Amino acid sequence: MKILAIILFSVLVITASAQSIATLNTYLKTSKQILLVKPLSSNSIHGTMFLYEQKNNRKKWKLFDSFPVVVGRNGLAESGETKIPLKDSSLKHEGDGKSPAGIFKLGAVFSYHDVKKLKMPFVQVDTNFYCVDDATSSYYNTLIKQDTAKHNFNSFEYMKRNDDLYEYGVWVLYNSDPIIAGNGSCIFLHIWRNENSGTAGCTAMAKENMLKLIRWLDKKKNPVLLQGVEGKVE
Repeated sequence: MKILAIILFSVLVITASAQSIATLNTYLKTSKQILLVKPLSSNSIHGTMFLYEQKNNRKKWKLFDSFPVVVGRNGLAESGETKIPLKDSSLKHEGDGKSPAGIFKLGAVFSYHDVKKLKMPFVQVDTNFYCVDDATSSYYNTLIKQDTAKHNFNSFEYMKRNDDLYEYGVWVLYNSDPIIAGNGSCIFLHIWRNENSGTAGCTAMAKENMLKLIRWLDKKKNPVLLQGVEGKVE
């Protein structure tokens, strides 16, 4: 009963403080695939991702699938890119351990392997690929190949790690146009460590769900990630 009460309280908190999807329909008109992430609260790492698809503007949205996800170890933060207010949340910044709330286009799928027959841009990564998280660098929040870039950065992430977290992933186009130094970098959809470990700011899921997701995504349908709102896509 105590666990149930905590869950119900968390749902009430986010319902009372989060913006509804209906107010964001203008931003979603050009998309036919929406990845809706609904956390238990703005401070929780646990949530659910709902995959919605629409054939055209005359058809209703259909739920393709849903599954558990985890977000930043400190929950969500307002991104500043799309006005989605969150209760007791500051704006996202580098190193805050929070996932951005907002609507974000998706970039390339990446993997340690050569994945065929995807409907998205694809990059096979190895230890030569970095994502730069040094806010003082001209490469901040940029995917680079270290052997072709000037070394003007002091910190970065290997895109091929010594674990399977980035074995399959999708680049989230957060803080990308324009890139603002210090607003957060290297935001991905990727494989989780486990269902009870939050991320540094990404959104993560089980490997089988990541594989299902990358096969479903279609660049022609302009997929977007929508995080930190209440309601359902209609």
